[in-house]
Amino acid sequence: MNRTTAALLVGGFGLTAALVGSPLPTQRGVNQQCGLARGTRLFSSRGNLPSEDELSKLLGKRSSIKKATEEKKEAASADVEVNLNLDDFDWDTMPELKTSRPVRRSSDAKASQQEGAKDKAEEEKAVIIDFQADYEDENDLHIPNRLAWTTERWGDKSKGFKQGSKLKKKEVRSGMFLAGDMQAAYNTLTQAGLPFLFTSETFGASSRNSKLSAEQVIARCSEEATQDSMDPIIAGTFANPWISLLKRSSGLRYGAQGVVSALEASCERMDQTGIELYQIGGSKLFYPGGSGAIATGLAKAVDLGLCNHVGVSNYSSRKMRSFSRKLGKRGVQLTSNQFDFSLTNRKALKSGLIKSCKAQGVIPFASNPLDNGLATGIYTSSNPSGSEADGRFQYPLKVLDKWAELHSVQEALAVRVKTRVQRTSMEDREFRGYRGPPPKINTDITTTQIAMNYIVAKGCVPVVSIATPKQAEELIGCMGWSLTDEEVQELDNAADLCEMNG
Repeated sequence: MNRTTAALLVGGFGLTAALVGSPLPTQRGVNQQCGLARGTRLFSSRGNLPSEDELSKLLGKRSSIKKATEEKKEAASADVEVNLNLDDFDWDTMPELKTSRPVRRSSDAKASQQEGAKDKAEEEKAVIIDFQADYEDENDLHIPNRLAWTTERWGDKSKGFKQGSKLKKKEVRSGMFLAGDMQAAYNTLTQAGLPFLFTSETFGASSRNSKLSAEQVIARCSEEATQDSMDPIIAGTFANPWISLLKRSSGLRYGAQGVVSALEASCERMDQTGIELYQIGGSKLFYPGGSGAIATGLAKAVDLGLCNHVGVSNYSSRKMRSFSRKLGKRGVQLTSNQFDFSLTNRKALKSGLIKSCKAQGVIPFASNPLDNGLATGIYTSSNPSGSEADGRFQYPLKVLDKWAELHSVQEALAVRVKTRVQRTSMEDREFRGYRGPPPKINTDITTTQIAMNYIVAKGCVPVVSIATPKQAEELIGCMGWSLTDEEVQELDNAADLCEMNG
């Protein structure tokens, strides 16, 4: 700071003090405010005010400095050329003008909003795992994880169903189940990635008046399913019209319209606009109008959107080819053929039926894949009761002795596969097309699961009867692992030996 500037500041102080009647600052105070060293004086005589001429000169100089500063700012602004071409302006990039106030929410509403966002995030994380996603399907119908299940016992009192809310311990041990068990099994399977299920209008038809037939329970399960459940992929069956008539589950059916009407009634009971697959019963079915009327009815059902695919049950290779040609003339492809096949009943394998299905592009579904329990490996010659509490023998000892070699191989493979799956799970925890945490794979392999994955290894889709959550978990345990070719060969060799001994 030079002397001129300091004098100007002091002049300002003096003028202000004169206007408000306050005492002037002392020399020491002025020095401190101006940043001058001690002993430096602004005027020649200590404590004297500047004269009027000197004050006028100072104020004039101050005004000229201020004016010069403003002129420099104006000149600088003038140098900046603003060229705004409104024609070239991108109005789409302009931010949206918000004129409304932000919505104020109560603390409860905010908490609810946060919970909703959390649930949405969890839902986005939920990914259904299909370990058979890259399976070379026979046709356009894909079965997730190459596993299916049936509701054949649902609502059927002769097969263990009990209407009510409680079971006695004795009833639980005997395998009885309630409507709640069926719903829990449904939720367990659809959440795990096994939504493909089979049903029929005859399943639990005796409980239809109580709205507890298989089709009616499916409707309720679908309605009350959780958000993380897959939608059911339903395969229905056109029941024998004479059996349906005897059971009073339908009126007399005939011709192509009889097939369409049956499917429409089933969809109504299941509260579905259509299903994925509709199959015709056994080839020995006598139907008014013949197989031609059945083929026409199936083609019409596809055209109406009541089903996406059609199939047959228990058709031999020859009859399957014949019926496939009839469907082809009506512009529809035969999708599936369902028949009995298990470790202890390999007739479909020996007859070439499975091979014929593959050659014709037809999916082979294996009914009764556990052969009523004989193929589970639970009931053996050394454990005829299967360690059940009642101690009853499920099969004659002669039958169990026949399959002793196969059951022994099943037990050995269960231990071996368990070790292999545990090791593989530790080494490789990333799966094809999977996002998120690694899926949980069952490592507690059972002989029952060995029997079911044998069917998968043979190119079939096992259709397992499920009525309780425990049975559902058993089926889920088949996911994520498979048998090697050597292990499948061991089972085949053992089964061959047992059949020779029988």
